Amino acid sequence: MTEITSYQALARKWRPQTFDDVVAQPQVTTTLKNALSSGRIHHAYLLCGPRGTGKTTTARILAKALNCEKGPTSEPCNECHACKSITNGSNLDVLEIDAASNTGIDHIRALRESTIVVPAESRFKIYIIDEVHRLSVFAKDALLKTLEEPPPAVKFIFATTEAHEVPQTVRSRSLRLDFHLLSQDSLRQHLLTIAKNEKIDVEPGALDVIATEAAGSVRDSLSLLDQVAAYAGGKITTELATEALGLVDSQILFAFTDATAQGDVAAALDAISAVARAGRDYQQFARQLTEHLKRLLFAKSLGQKFVDDGLGSEDLARYQKTAADCDENDLLRLLLMAVEVGHRVRRGTPQPRLELELFAMRSARMDSSIDIRALIERLEGQGVMTRPAAASPPSESAQPKASPAAKPMVRPPEPQAGPTATQPVPKQSTGTDGHVEWGPILDAICEHRPTLRAVLGHAQLARTAPGVFELQVPKTNEFQQHQLAEKPTRDLIHAEIIKVVGKGARVTTHVKSTSVPSDTARGTFSSPCPAAKGMSEELLADHGLQEILRRFEGEIVE
Repeated sequence: MTEITSYQALARKWRPQTFDDVVAQPQVTTTLKNALSSGRIHHAYLLCGPRGTGKTTTARILAKALNCEKGPTSEPCNECHACKSITNGSNLDVLEIDAASNTGIDHIRALRESTIVVPAESRFKIYIIDEVHRLSVFAKDALLKTLEEPPPAVKFIFATTEAHEVPQTVRSRSLRLDFHLLSQDSLRQHLLTIAKNEKIDVEPGALDVIATEAAGSVRDSLSLLDQVAAYAGGKITTELATEALGLVDSQILFAFTDATAQGDVAAALDAISAVARAGRDYQQFARQLTEHLKRLLFAKSLGQKFVDDGLGSEDLARYQKTAADCDENDLLRLLLMAVEVGHRVRRGTPQPRLELELFAMRSARMDSSIDIRALIERLEGQGVMTRPAAASPPSESAQPKASPAAKPMVRPPEPQAGPTATQPVPKQSTGTDGHVEWGPILDAICEHRPTLRAVLGHAQLARTAPGVFELQVPKTNEFQQHQLAEKPTRDLIHAEIIKVVGKGARVTTHVKSTSVPSDTARGTFSSPCPAAKGMSEELLADHGLQEILRRFEGEIVE
């Protein structure tokens, strides 16, 4: 009969057995070693962090350190009966509980009853509760009582990937230790060490691929190395690693972005077809494409300073070369579009390939971004458009001579004949017939009633006759009209206007039929399109910009 030999997975075979073996978590191991060396042993520990970073492994090492025959010690011997029994899971005083499958209150009540029993063979009775956040609300409440006043010989070690879901009452009674995802370089070095010891022939590029896919998880990286080694059979090359993990070849990613840069719709669609021909997952392609565009954007923004731990020297140079021929704003727009499409594909759209093909067509047909200021200057230089001429000051013959120390007063022209003729009030108040600026009056009103800014933000103050002013308010919704109809509101508005135009003036309020005026008394332009974040009011008020948007049916993007 043929003898069956069992293969031990790398993730189990290379599980750390001491604090020094834990990979790249010094903030945890140093704290525990110092606490054990100084005798500052807590009754409960809370180990938090992403999956595959060493929480459960560290909990077992801590259990060995507490119950080692030479302990409590920061360096368990791994030779005594206690250490060996904890390692193989046969120690009667170290109980590992999976909270995901033991969520009920009955399990916690049984645990509370067992804490009364003294340890059978060890110094401490230790309870390791994995994924403690999965306990039910009643189970957490039952656990809290034991946690408040545990017996001297009982220690709790909790592990969780969702620290925010652990009740504050539990967190405050535990020593919290946070684990972090590993960097690309730390994972790569760890994989290289294991590959050498296991006599696995692997190219550096293949290690980069595995480390990138592991996304900071040690356990995932070792499982992926096992998978790739089994697929390759011999030497692990970058191409074999990419194929074994079902990744999309970087050539397809570059072909896609090259096609969109050249406006070649057919080539962009062919890149999507290449993904299908290779049998790759569309979700994986969407994720890789987003990462690809992010690298191009960073390479464009940072230039020669751009570095990426997941890229070799040749790939890094290619990204820098490709990015040099791209526009930064175009890359940013493509990346935002890719993030949105990737989100839809991951959510399980019924036609993921169609989503990606539509994205390819939009990307290839997308016009290049144009800086608004540069476009305005170019069109003005070509005489295509001109800015509105500023109002010229009156001639010297039209105004009285003034001394150098005195500022001349410019009065507005008299209103034209007719009952409907009105003129917007100019700026700088000088009396009942002088110029008035609506903005400061609006600010003064809103100091008393901030909610009125939404109602009066587009209002105009016009003089209908000498000493007579009319507040023209655009037609608003019923609630805002009701606000304006209230006598205290009208009195407040009129009082603030009278403070500026003079006590002898008469003020009326008129609701205009139009929804929003094109130009307010502040001199700002009400843009027909949404404003991009961070654009100044001065730029949005530019008539040249509005003319461009109107002629070319353009939009402002962030």
